[in-house]
Amino acid sequence: MLGKVKIVLILLLSQALTQEREQHPHLRLLNKIIQSIHKELYIRTLLMLQHHQDKNCPVQDLNPDDIPILRTNELNNMEIRKNYNQLALSVVCLQDTSHMILLLNALAKSLHHMRYSKIILWMQGKPTEDFLNQISSQAEEHKFLLMLVLGHDQSEEVSIHRLCPFPSPHFERIESTSSFGERMFNNKRLNFQGKKAFVLPKWPLRLTYRNGSLPINWFDDKQIVEFAGTYNLTLVVAEKKDSDGTDPYFDFQLKPRLLSMNEIDEQIESANTFRATSLIVVVPCSRSKSITNVFHKLDPQTWFSYILSVYVTFVVVESLIIVISFRISGHSYRQTSLNPCMNTRAFRAILGLPFPVGPRSSVSLRQLFLAMSIFGMIFSSFFNCKLSSLLTKHPLEPQVENFEQLQESGLTVIADTELRSFIENDGNGEFYRPHLPKLKYMDTLKRAQLIISGNDSLAFAVMEAYWIILDKFQQAIGQKTLCSSKNLTILQNLPLVYIMKKESIYRWPVNRFFRTFAESGILAHWLRISSNTIRSYLNVTIEPILKPAFEPLSIKHLKWLGWVLGCGYGMATLVFLVEIYVGNSKRKVENKVPAPPGDQEMAAV
Repeated sequence: MLGKVKIVLILLLSQALTQEREQHPHLRLLNKIIQSIHKELYIRTLLMLQHHQDKNCPVQDLNPDDIPILRTNELNNMEIRKNYNQLALSVVCLQDTSHMILLLNALAKSLHHMRYSKIILWMQGKPTEDFLNQISSQAEEHKFLLMLVLGHDQSEEVSIHRLCPFPSPHFERIESTSSFGERMFNNKRLNFQGKKAFVLPKWPLRLTYRNGSLPINWFDDKQIVEFAGTYNLTLVVAEKKDSDGTDPYFDFQLKPRLLSMNEIDEQIESANTFRATSLIVVVPCSRSKSITNVFHKLDPQTWFSYILSVYVTFVVVESLIIVISFRISGHSYRQTSLNPCMNTRAFRAILGLPFPVGPRSSVSLRQLFLAMSIFGMIFSSFFNCKLSSLLTKHPLEPQVENFEQLQESGLTVIADTELRSFIENDGNGEFYRPHLPKLKYMDTLKRAQLIISGNDSLAFAVMEAYWIILDKFQQAIGQKTLCSSKNLTILQNLPLVYIMKKESIYRWPVNRFFRTFAESGILAHWLRISSNTIRSYLNVTIEPILKPAFEPLSIKHLKWLGWVLGCGYGMATLVFLVEIYVGNSKRKVENKVPAPPGDQEMAAV
């Protein structure tokens, strides 16, 4: 009995629904359109929006099968994507044309970050040309791209107009639903039809690419140019100006950059996995020491102090032994003040060279000479071995491998001024201050000149994507000055994006184009030829710098000996002048002393 009651209730309900549908036959077309869209793109949310005063909108009786419905009015503020999902279709019921702006404003808020969502505007009566122009203006303001306007009158005929968003929004009349095809909102391939897109340059050079002059930044901005050429978009360079609003006045900001914390909500949709990068520090590579640094490696000051101390000790001991020996033997010995300054025996002994020994030298003096000979042999052999090894194969200056070594090295790290805000405000300041104490900022052009010039006394904070290009350039010219290290990564997997307007109509097509572009291998090809591209842009020919693995010693490496010889000649000349002065002084003293009386008598005879 209970089963029969259920069957009767189901039949009555189905009859009521059938009668309801028969009361509104024009809804059949709307339901047909919704079902067609549902087959093309699975609809998970059907948003039905109407004015709060419209109580008898026929659309409210629409109940498509298998589609969740969300009914609301302009007084409710909700974001479909944030609270539900982005696979939504919006149906706006417009009974009074004066409510159009209010309802579309509310719809724009509900479709935040969903400008490619499909919209059906259902209205009472056939839309006039002027009213369609008003809707076009609202579509341009809110950046609606996919919209159908359905109007019905008492004759129950439904007029259909489809929005054509490019180059400027306008509507076209659809005479028959059979002309919809599979894509009823837009049955054409994406074509901007020459629409102007304003780009803001961030690179000081204007480089020619695809018969145009744009301030592009290597292959990053070349993708924007390729996108514009593929989809018939006209790029126009925007003049830089101050903007008080939060929404930029340009469509693209050339040269992608990192997102700050206050930009993530609006710009994160511009990021894709192929544009993730890391912020790293590149440092001077390990390199062979120059001949000057080799001699500095010998630590000549220490060697000189050793030699001087041994020389002074030898001269003092020798002088004492000689003086004492002559005193014991009763012979006179005259010691001049200049003898200790030019003791050739001491120099020969220190250098390991043979030196003469007098036949009347005492045993103690001979023992001193023996000790000095042994010392000179060991000292000269050790010094010769060390010098030969350094001159045969120059030692390498170690490369900085981590932040601790970077801090100890005292290298100045140069970063782009565009990264200053990100590093100081969005990065980990507690990390930067101790590990990058000598962090300085420089504008893009000056910093690029320092990098390309092969400066090996500075480190640079760069994006990993740009470092790959720079490394290719170094390999092409055969001069590898800078190197990277896996332990010098500041931040990883950062979104590198192009800054666009809020709700930009280009965001989704650009991301899709970038993904396809990267998957095709074109980016990898551009990366391989990046060094040739840089040289062609700069219009210069750079010959590879070929260096032999081992450079033999030549006369130029011994130029320092000339300075040593010159210093020796100078010292000898100085000593010679001192001797002349001392001799003249002695003669003057002797001339002033009177001769003894015996000598005077003999002189008189």
